[in-house]
Amino acid sequence: MSRRFFLKILLSLGLGAYFPKFAEAARLEEFHRPQDGYKPLTAVKFLRQIVTEDSRTSRILMWQSDKKIDDIKIEYFLVGEDAKFAPVLCSPFTFDKSAGFFYVCVLENLKPESLYKFRIISGKRATSFQNLRTPGFGNFQMLVFSDSQCVNYNVWQKVADTADKNFPDAELVTVIGDLVDNGEAAYQWRAWHLAATKVLSERIFAPVCGNHECYDKNWLNCLPVGYTENFKLPSNGTKNFDGYFYSFDFGAAHFTVLNTQFAEIDALNPGLKEEQEYFFRRDIANTNRKWKIVLMHKDIFDYGQNKFNEIAEIFNDLFDELEIDLVLTGHLHTYRNRGKIFGKKKSPAGTTYILCGRAGDQDYLEPVSEIDEVTAPDVQHEPESYILLDVRPETLTLTCLDVAGEIWDKFTLKK
Repeated sequence: MSRRFFLKILLSLGLGAYFPKFAEAARLEEFHRPQDGYKPLTAVKFLRQIVTEDSRTSRILMWQSDKKIDDIKIEYFLVGEDAKFAPVLCSPFTFDKSAGFFYVCVLENLKPESLYKFRIISGKRATSFQNLRTPGFGNFQMLVFSDSQCVNYNVWQKVADTADKNFPDAELVTVIGDLVDNGEAAYQWRAWHLAATKVLSERIFAPVCGNHECYDKNWLNCLPVGYTENFKLPSNGTKNFDGYFYSFDFGAAHFTVLNTQFAEIDALNPGLKEEQEYFFRRDIANTNRKWKIVLMHKDIFDYGQNKFNEIAEIFNDLFDELEIDLVLTGHLHTYRNRGKIFGKKKSPAGTTYILCGRAGDQDYLEPVSEIDEVTAPDVQHEPESYILLDVRPETLTLTCLDVAGEIWDKFTLKK
């Protein structure tokens, strides 16, 4: 029996949890299959393409390894042109009694609306070639997940793989916080990355920090070190909150990724609210994109008390003032469409608020509220779901689907 055939049998029988190293090898087998006579560079794990301030012309590539890889570089080329090589920065990490190395390569001066190929090379070993697509100023599709935290990350893998298969043309991916259940558990980050392998392999990732990224192994509040180490994000210009919040342009939209973890962070690192508000005002003032979209983890509404909460007190007036088109939140593990809100009241001229459902196996029960215009079909036994955003200069269409393919909600905003 060949190694490849054995790995396929292992996955088909669902035995990955019992043989994690073999499961990881099976999941990454295609990525580790090189061309041009190179041997497989199997030390490379969990490649991710990270969003930059302007992904039309730049990209951050990240991955990791258990042992240091020497003489490593990126070979990349615009399809139809000669290859170039880019240097790679390597930094060791020790995290939750787990040691390894992170690798970062920044590609710049890319051509907008183009297809590039790249691979990782070390001596006589290499990965397979991967696609790198650069957007333009116009149309794009985006996959939106939230709360992928799991006890069993096969659930997150099923959601991510389903979206990857159903919408192969989507270029951008986000998870609206609580990527993992515990931000300082190394095995959870490893399981999360492995599950996300397909959906992230050739798409751009824009993560959002959640409250579970701010819990240590004893479930006490901590700074989101695991999150900021795993993702090198666009600079926000602050000294004490680098990686906590950021913004970027993509196609016809401008995204601002906000941090709502004041309860977890303030006592450990004060000043988040003031620094973030200053950044947010300046950021929106400087954008020229048609659509203004906010991604943030905690929601604006308390369902148990049926009222707007402290997150709404901090942000809703700002969203009204800055004329934000769409706000996507998570945290409550249920899908709700609130329609348009201005001044904490329903208004046809307001911001559209969408609470995203869960992509992991942590199932909550939130009551239906008078603020909801659309809810999940069965809030008591709500299955995993995700969102497809189709963004064009004049229209923005949101479709919410569950893992079985049932459409829960679909609507279009117009400029």
